[in-house]
Amino acid sequence: MNLFEFTERFPDEASCSKYLREKREEEGVVCSKCGGTKHYWLESMKLWKCAKCSTRMNLRAGTMMEKTKIPLKIWFEIIHLMTSTKKAFSALEMHRQVQTKFYEPIWFIMQKIRITMGKRDAKYKLQGDIEIDDAFFEVVEINNKEDLEELKRGRGSQKQSKVLVMVESVPNPKQENPHKKDRIMGFAKMVVMDDLTATGINYEVGKSISPSSIIVSDGYRSYAGLSQVVEKHIAMVVPQKEAHIKLPWVHTVIANSKRNLLGVHHSIGKQFLQNYLNEFTYKLNRRTFTSDLFDRMIVAGVNDTWN
Repeated sequence: MNLFEFTERFPDEASCSKYLREKREEEGVVCSKCGGTKHYWLESMKLWKCAKCSTRMNLRAGTMMEKTKIPLKIWFEIIHLMTSTKKAFSALEMHRQVQTKFYEPIWFIMQKIRITMGKRDAKYKLQGDIEIDDAFFEVVEINNKEDLEELKRGRGSQKQSKVLVMVESVPNPKQENPHKKDRIMGFAKMVVMDDLTATGINYEVGKSISPSSIIVSDGYRSYAGLSQVVEKHIAMVVPQKEAHIKLPWVHTVIANSKRNLLGVHHSIGKQFLQNYLNEFTYKLNRRTFTSDLFDRMIVAGVNDTWN
């Protein structure tokens, strides 16, 4: 759906409300009090009434739009812009595009959408052959000038956040071009880690990857226990100059995500890095989808409430 189609489809607040109501009823409205699934729509009040306990619910209750006063049309415009482009929007640029009075609500809405994207991807596990590696992303965590003197360098630096990257990657025997990768990329997951210990890595891999999968990684010692959570683990000695050959797709994902974050957002707070990675992987995992990502995002926002 391009910009002109979006404008024709949602010209005003009423059209947005009508669409959201239809989507909520398609997915099923659930009473927050008794869990009932049968409701009556009170047109005069724009509310649902539970047939079991008579609890009333407004149009946004139980969605990522709950408890916000921003018009639905602005919500829809932001969702459309975030899902219709391969690249990302900064909150400042989004603020310019939707032309609201204040910047902060737009930043807040975009974070809620990114969290919902992450919740949606968390429902699915990676399967088959998986490339796995860790990466360090530069983040901002400096509150005053005194902190500058305490900064460390290298892997333990406060300016770097640890991220575990997992990418489906299967051999492509039909690839004859020596300048292209001989593997086909599937879906990906990126998880911000407090540390890269074997316990933490095994826990995240267990949540993100099917037990029947085969993991390929470098020889980092914290990966040694991965065979406990998946069917097979292949650890290789990967010289730095050969990383793009032996683990081609995981390093491509790392490089592209870093360029995307640096080019659009320039700097990211440490506590928000996962949200931005959620957006990157959400779009990446749906790069070949023919259906409209706007509709998918609305469905996700209806089913996966933000806390």
